[in-house]
Amino acid sequence: GCTEQTMSSFLPDIVVARAMKDLKLESTIDTPELEKKIRAGLQRLYDFQHDDGGWGWWKEDESMVFMTSYVVSGLAQARDAGYAVDGQRLKNAENWLKGQLQQHEHMRADLRAYVVYALALDKQSDAKMLNDAYDARDKMSSQGLAMLGLALHAAADTRATEIADQVEKQAVVNEREAHWPSKYDYFLEFYIDDSAESTAYAVRLLSLVKPQSPVLPKAAFWLVNHRDGGYYWLSTKQTAMVVFGLLEYVKISHEFDADFTANVYVNDKLVMTRHFTRDDAMKSELPHVVLTADQLRPGENTVRVQKSGAGRLYWSARGEYYSTEKKFFQNNKISLSIARDYYRLVPEKQGEKIVYDLQPLSGDVHSGDVIAVRLSVSGSEWRYLLVEDPIPAGAELIQRDDLYELKTRTDWWGWWYTRREFHDDHAAFFQTYFDGRKDYVYLLKMVNPGKFRISPASVQPMYQPSVISTTDAASMEVK
Repeated sequence: GCTEQTMSSFLPDIVVARAMKDLKLESTIDTPELEKKIRAGLQRLYDFQHDDGGWGWWKEDESMVFMTSYVVSGLAQARDAGYAVDGQRLKNAENWLKGQLQQHEHMRADLRAYVVYALALDKQSDAKMLNDAYDARDKMSSQGLAMLGLALHAAADTRATEIADQVEKQAVVNEREAHWPSKYDYFLEFYIDDSAESTAYAVRLLSLVKPQSPVLPKAAFWLVNHRDGGYYWLSTKQTAMVVFGLLEYVKISHEFDADFTANVYVNDKLVMTRHFTRDDAMKSELPHVVLTADQLRPGENTVRVQKSGAGRLYWSARGEYYSTEKKFFQNNKISLSIARDYYRLVPEKQGEKIVYDLQPLSGDVHSGDVIAVRLSVSGSEWRYLLVEDPIPAGAELIQRDDLYELKTRTDWWGWWYTRREFHDDHAAFFQTYFDGRKDYVYLLKMVNPGKFRISPASVQPMYQPSVISTTDAASMEVK
């Protein structure tokens, strides 16, 4: 529910709905439900907007250039699609971005290109900002160049063709695929395989400016072939950007004009046959086969897909399994770990007020006890950390923990997080900048007696889901 996730949840719906109209496809989108989502998303974004006109990762942090640019680009597209957007809020954000361009002459070249692109989408770019971004093109990655080309195209600047030519030449191409490698997210500023976004923006630019490029079909195939988990890409941000990039390609490729039959075999046994036509292009529920473990062989299994007829078939496979093992992340470069401890708050009267003595949890736990949970996270420096801790089924989270005064303060008791959320079954903490050590504290009231198993607490960077560390599971008996 952060700014990025809010934007990434409804912006793709808007651009898909527009694409379906452009392609004259029968809509499968629930329009009233879409309207409801967009209104809710817009209201959340308005609530998150800062007094200076910008947006951060959350409502509580400082304004960020990328987050503000992402929202401005999204609001402009929503308005162009016919949705009511608060013009004054959009204007305030645009003014903030223009101020950032003026104040930061040495802004990262890729980020500058994205800012200018966001402003160009709303017809707020000018010759100076376009020229400044163009002059910095030699410092840009392939992704930055693609953003520059899209900005120039949105501003009807003929230099977009020159940039598209340059982007096309930077593709890594083989017999079947093409992509634009990237190992660093220049917008959110951390190391990650960002090739999906880099390729998506390049595909969008070439689709708009060089639709006959022989690289395009190979790049689209690479994107579809490099989904994480079969259905989506690495994160909400990557998935939204890839959808955004591929939509322009499907407009020019005519891939939706399909008329073919597909047969799927697992271990040489036919498990599905299906004929595909244009009507299947935008169905929300695509045909799929789910196999349980007892339907598979121990060791190696084979999947074979056969197609006959006209059109292009994409397919994916995924496997799911569950583990109770503790996960600790560490390699030669980066590390991340988490520990969980429980304390009892014992009330004492001090004059006319009640204070609480913080004691390590031992002995019996009873209904009505107040328990403090300490989550200690350590490791390398990170961006955009998420800490989650499931709570015992018989406990309730205490919202106003600031009302509990400790008899003796400890150095780890504090509120160091960017944002905290209490859900029905877990507490969540979000940290925009993690400097190597933080303690997160929250309170529980034990309500129901019983024996409870407590799932492990976890910490992971939001946009790098391959990295995760967990505590051990725990158990608690409440009498």
